[in-house]
Amino acid sequence: MSFYPIYLTRLDERKVVLIGGNDEAERKTIELLSFDAKVHVISASLTERLRQLHHEGKFEWTSRDYLYGDLEGAAFAVAADYTPDIAHEATREASARNLLINVMDNIPLSNAAFGSVIRQGKLTVSFSTNGLAPALAVRLKERFGEELDEAYGEFLEIASRLREPVMHLIRDPELRKQKWYEWVDSDSLELLRKGDRTEALKTAESVWGSEVIALARL
Repeated sequence: MSFYPIYLTRLDERKVVLIGGNDEAERKTIELLSFDAKVHVISASLTERLRQLHHEGKFEWTSRDYLYGDLEGAAFAVAADYTPDIAHEATREASARNLLINVMDNIPLSNAAFGSVIRQGKLTVSFSTNGLAPALAVRLKERFGEELDEAYGEFLEIASRLREPVMHLIRDPELRKQKWYEWVDSDSLELLRKGDRTEALKTAESVWGSEVIALARL
């Protein structure tokens, strides 16, 4: 079995059903909420932390075990805490509805899988071992997480401000591409890492020009 990496978007617009209320379900719920997912938990019980998050209105909760039909209207489903019967029934319903489902620790029943994720602002990097050695994915995350520091998030925050002015003022797509690489390969990231945002912005201005920087309001 081969895994094809893909990122899901707009999970705040359609519900993500999460089956289970144990510690693993808690971890996955918190992770999904960090991506602004519209989570609906189905479980007869919840951890104390999940109960607190539900009390704060962070997600919807159906306080019983999963039943066929609970995936109606979902964009994605995760089974984190389940009996064999629930896992097979949820997989059957997901297949009938053409939904992505991850049955955690059960690749044969899943048509989607999670990687080990690093996030720095808008930067998201995930590691997958095709389910063969999840511990290796965790160790890779730990190793590269030291390098992918907060400077990358700040760099992408600046990039988000630049995109519209760049599209507006630099109409030639090849020139835009050239300048993006020129900026990415500049010392801006290292300057941000050193905490010198002023010099980093000067470098950006040398690449993009003062008009772009002014429109970006950096």
